[in-house]
Amino acid sequence: MTVAVFFGGKSCEHNISIITGVQAMVVLEVRHRVVPVYIDNNGKFWTGKNLNSLDAFKNGNKGDRRYKREAVTLIPGSDHLYSVKGKVITKIDVALLATHGFGGEDGCLQGLLSLCGIPFTGSSVLASSCGMDKSVMKKLFTADALPVLPYISFTKNEYKTDLYAIVERIQKELVFPLIVKPAGGGSSIGIGVAKDFPQLFEVISAGFKWDTRVVVENALTEFTEYNCAVLGNGDDLIVSEIERPLSSGEILSYKDKYLSGNKGKGNGRSIKMQNGKMGQANAKREFPAKISKELESKIKSYAKRAFSGIGAGGVARVDFLYDGKNLFVNEINTIPGALSYYMFTKGDNKLAFIDLIEKMLSIAVEIKKERDGLSFVYESGYVL
Repeated sequence: MTVAVFFGGKSCEHNISIITGVQAMVVLEVRHRVVPVYIDNNGKFWTGKNLNSLDAFKNGNKGDRRYKREAVTLIPGSDHLYSVKGKVITKIDVALLATHGFGGEDGCLQGLLSLCGIPFTGSSVLASSCGMDKSVMKKLFTADALPVLPYISFTKNEYKTDLYAIVERIQKELVFPLIVKPAGGGSSIGIGVAKDFPQLFEVISAGFKWDTRVVVENALTEFTEYNCAVLGNGDDLIVSEIERPLSSGEILSYKDKYLSGNKGKGNGRSIKMQNGKMGQANAKREFPAKISKELESKIKSYAKRAFSGIGAGGVARVDFLYDGKNLFVNEINTIPGALSYYMFTKGDNKLAFIDLIEKMLSIAVEIKKERDGLSFVYESGYVL
């Protein structure tokens, strides 16, 4: 089977996406024909036979002929990959998405692949969009009776034109300290904590550098973070063991998530290359988390409900906050770093990385087959 792996992207999570994509290609090429599709910082698509190596993306190697790239494109109505000059490069049987953030995780790429008739891993256009926007996500969680922290959201334009009303809402509905998040952000980029209004205005301005909408919510002062991954589609879902990430500050930072224990060379919470093989990175986390059976059961139940609530598919990671008494659903990541492989390395639902990917590919093909069975032509009786 020819699997096109899409990675990179015009996103602040570009580098993390490269790591996830390379990791996936390393294990995929043992069983399948792999076609790298790298999306650069400008949103352009490229392919090349040696783009399945992290070395291809190091600044000093960009001119290296071993990593020569060819500009490519997709054409709606066709399941082939084309050069920008129109030459057919290959037919794509299925696309594996390793794209994090804007343009790749938010439904945009999913929509393009849908128009091309190419099955793709992960969530649908709608679920991807809902999972990416934290304000929409929280509304769906609330509608499904899942507990979330008190929050408000507003756009950059609303902040400029009606600041007084926003301040009134904050005073009425929220309590300091507050945390500000870009609505469509990820990897903790653009997130800030404020203990008073002067500080709040600073972190809101910082958040608007990454998105045109921000979410402001109550920030817990004493809490523990837990994560749980879900794999499947519809009612056929399995959950991973639960991890407890360990942060070095008030919030889990980009450094905590991706650089700890790896000296800046890769994704601290994912898998790094070791002599061509996949190995677990030395991340700061407790796995499986040492928690009560009652809390474990609640987290896994909420994870499934959050996954189903937005209509997610493939694999996703659900993040939680626990203050010792109350458990809150923080967010869902529909294309998690390393595709959450590391979450399935232990427990009853233990999976090898390749088996997790094979399951994702199988789900993608099945969803495409099911959709192709729908009716798309309505005979109205009128001739146009």
